[in-house]
Amino acid sequence: MAKLGSCIGTGSSCEVYEWGDEADVAVDKVVKLYHSHASQDEVDREFRNCLAAWENGLPAARPFKQILWEGRHGIVFEKVVGPTLVQRLFERLHAFDLFSDDSSDELIQFARTLHAIHQAGEIGGIVTEQKSHLKEIIARPVGLSDEEIAALHAYIDGLPAKRQVCHGDTNVTNLILSDRGPIMIDWMHAAIGNPAMDAAEFCVTILYAVLPPEMPSEVHAFFNASRQTIYRTFIDEYTRLTGVTEATIEPWHAVAAARQLTSGAVGEEQAAAMAAMIREKLRLTVV
Repeated sequence: MAKLGSCIGTGSSCEVYEWGDEADVAVDKVVKLYHSHASQDEVDREFRNCLAAWENGLPAARPFKQILWEGRHGIVFEKVVGPTLVQRLFERLHAFDLFSDDSSDELIQFARTLHAIHQAGEIGGIVTEQKSHLKEIIARPVGLSDEEIAALHAYIDGLPAKRQVCHGDTNVTNLILSDRGPIMIDWMHAAIGNPAMDAAEFCVTILYAVLPPEMPSEVHAFFNASRQTIYRTFIDEYTRLTGVTEATIEPWHAVAAARQLTSGAVGEEQAAAMAAMIREKLRLTVV
């Protein structure tokens, strides 16, 4: 008999609970229960993407099955234990220690994890086309007009296309630093396309992040002074591994920023800075 346990995580689209299954007690499990606005197609896509990633040896949690629990769609996963990258970064910020050997290694692990995903090429089961999907989800980013969104869609069409598997949501909450190695979660937006978008997502997060106001002013100052070093630690390792240049990734920053604006999880100050950057990219493209 299945049993719903304690809530251990929340996100914009779901809550994650401990999950007991008497039919299989050999593996610790969790269940990701989606909010009511999540469609069956979205849940099906995430299950299919996660299964494809796991079966092909990518750093993903194993999905076991889909369920319906009290009217909510869900996916049962193996339990992955460990802090997320954002939790570890916040710990480092409060300790004023981002660049000891141990802490910088976490940024390098993230670069290596993305490289491991991207070098898989195309894999069966992940079939979403990146550019079409991006244009679909970038419907009305905060602070952009209809004309600017149309221009952004045209900008996406003009970016270089590739045929490699991409995670599609590489924010710092989606990497778990587990004892058995880094694991990427939340594969709903995985697609076949240009991996520069995955790298750009992390770059934009670091370059434009605004820390919560309740954090001490000294932590804000330390982060702002360290921002470029965090960025360089990641980007230098990723470009070294992949042979992709920083100049190849940079045009995708506008797309990554628009995707983050669409999520509604970005504060006003950060949203204004991102919108200004997007407008500048579009202006330069037109010129």
